[in-house]
Amino acid sequence: MDRQMPRKFATTPGTRDVLPPESTRLLDVQAKIRERFRLFGYGEVLTPALEYSEVIEEPKLRDASFKLFDPDNQMLLLRPEMTTPIARLVAQRLRNFPPPHKLSYFLPVYRRANVGRGRSAELYQAGVEVVGSPSPQEDAATIALLVDVLNTLGLEAPDDFAVVLGQTAFYEAYLRQVAPEATPALLAALAAKDFVRIDALAAALPDEVAVGVRGIPRLVGPAADGAVLEEAAKLAGRAPEALEALENLREILRHLDAYGCLGAVILDLGLIGRHNYYTGAVFEVYAAGLGFTVANGGRYDNLLERFGQDLPATGFAIYLERLLSVLPEEDDSSLLVLVGGGVEGTKAAVALRASGVPTLHLSEDLEPAAAAKYASSVDAGWICYPTSEDGAKLAPARPGAYFEAVKIEDVAGRVLGGLPEGARR
Repeated sequence: MDRQMPRKFATTPGTRDVLPPESTRLLDVQAKIRERFRLFGYGEVLTPALEYSEVIEEPKLRDASFKLFDPDNQMLLLRPEMTTPIARLVAQRLRNFPPPHKLSYFLPVYRRANVGRGRSAELYQAGVEVVGSPSPQEDAATIALLVDVLNTLGLEAPDDFAVVLGQTAFYEAYLRQVAPEATPALLAALAAKDFVRIDALAAALPDEVAVGVRGIPRLVGPAADGAVLEEAAKLAGRAPEALEALENLREILRHLDAYGCLGAVILDLGLIGRHNYYTGAVFEVYAAGLGFTVANGGRYDNLLERFGQDLPATGFAIYLERLLSVLPEEDDSSLLVLVGGGVEGTKAAVALRASGVPTLHLSEDLEPAAAAKYASSVDAGWICYPTSEDGAKLAPARPGAYFEAVKIEDVAGRVLGGLPEGARR
């Protein structure tokens, strides 16, 4: 019986060790996303894992943060998200550079609350922030980049994912116009998706107001269909600021249409964002078969004022492990386990790697059954034994596979061409 791991040597709740091949795939996905971010002109930044507690203002984020104290007894937080640290970075480090600042990141964030299935204390994120432009064109550009990333990774809308787009300012402006005293309670209920509470609060309002209060959060439909915006305009007819926010949303949709990704977007005017710093367009990405968001983002035009800079901003974050769980399976069987062979084996390994074959060379002369078991443990697709200076025996990495005599120079073509018919495990 295996001895139980002492608690002090186990991973902490909500964290885990990531092993091959998952770790390899995670890094490969990061590399593909990084390339798309670069193609859109984003420069990558790194921020410290620790921030002074004053940097994070939102109560929900502070409550979810891991807290530490430095030698001067100053409270520190492990960053619970990336938007605020990047806002701090821009205000401190880029104040003398002309905006807009287009920045990207690939960093983990840490949250101690709600650890469970699909919820981790350590979240690997990739994201972008555009700081210094109020244009709805930038909101559309970030959404288009997100769709581009998902398409690049093999996901297609609407079958595999959907971008749900809302407008924080629309409902808030409408409420301020028609029901100012009830606005805080209604927004809190909507943030919690508590439609029963919204209906109860609406019941105390005049009938002509209650219709909009109840109806607007329930307006959902394809972005390519203008019916949602038409109905929203009818309900908000008495609130000019709300109509202005609605026009902002229309402009975003026009640019998304120009990007060719309008079909990936669903409008939801009940979506107002998960954080209280959002001020305009907000969006979340849902993938088929997953009950959690794969990505989320939006406009936050007031956050940088806390750091002495009056700069509008927008951006998004992708949850990489969640994304990994919904990506199409890849048949990457090109890793080859080269077994033994002494000096000739070393020469063969050098030649194989020079030919582009990922090669794991074992110095031990394992028997084929043991070699197949080892190859399976490292997710290799092939086993190879050197037989002479330019010859080898090659077989798929499965028990009892037939070994074929080949020249070393021919191995690359066989391995990189894929497993033969019927050889997949």
